[in-house]
Amino acid sequence: MDLKETIYKRQSIRKYDKTPLDEETLNEIRQFIDNARVLNPDIEWSYDLVGVKNFRLLQRINAPHALLLFSQPKQNCFQNIGFIFQQVDLYLQSRGIGSCWIGAGRPRNYENPHPDHEFVILMVLGNPQGEIYRERTQFHRKIVCDISDERDSKLNPARFAPSAANTQPWYFTHNDDGTYNVYRNKRKFRLNKRMNLWNQVDIGIALAHMYVANPDTFKFTLEKSHEELKNKIFEGSFEI
Repeated sequence: MDLKETIYKRQSIRKYDKTPLDEETLNEIRQFIDNARVLNPDIEWSYDLVGVKNFRLLQRINAPHALLLFSQPKQNCFQNIGFIFQQVDLYLQSRGIGSCWIGAGRPRNYENPHPDHEFVILMVLGNPQGEIYRERTQFHRKIVCDISDERDSKLNPARFAPSAANTQPWYFTHNDDGTYNVYRNKRKFRLNKRMNLWNQVDIGIALAHMYVANPDTFKFTLEKSHEELKNKIFEGSFEI
């Protein structure tokens, strides 16, 4: 299965076979990451693929591996991490390897080799217990009209993107030149500070789906004139 097909089949896997992946497979994952497309080339980032001794989860998920994701703290850094590693999520699941973004997790017994990079989030992975794929009818997603100013089937890849607590924080508008603007819904309460950070990662995840569906034409820009929308934060513009 290719990455584009996987957009409409993937699901977040929370039950795993505890057996670690073999070293050849782990090296192939690293190779894919090292060649993934970035959203913002001006941001330095790093990762480590570790075993259970080096990460801690607040959720009961028994995955044998995790990707610890770090970034230089700059504007658009969370979106950049989401964009890069959602490509990885799709790659893993296209190969039958389970994966799941985890906000409530941290490195453990781990010294970051890049002290100028801050921990952002992690992704667990391993061989799944049970079915890894689902049908389109099993997704619980907003309809296109709820995430866009126009009915536009070209936005379906973003519509199927995963997000923290399934908040689906993205909103798209259309420009006269054929490009799109992407906005993030504001969280209403201060208690949602952590969700605000995760939702920035989510924007990158949705944009990764747009890139995977349009790999030859996707272009992103952070700075573009745009309309200010109530209760929404401008995140950038793209063409497909």
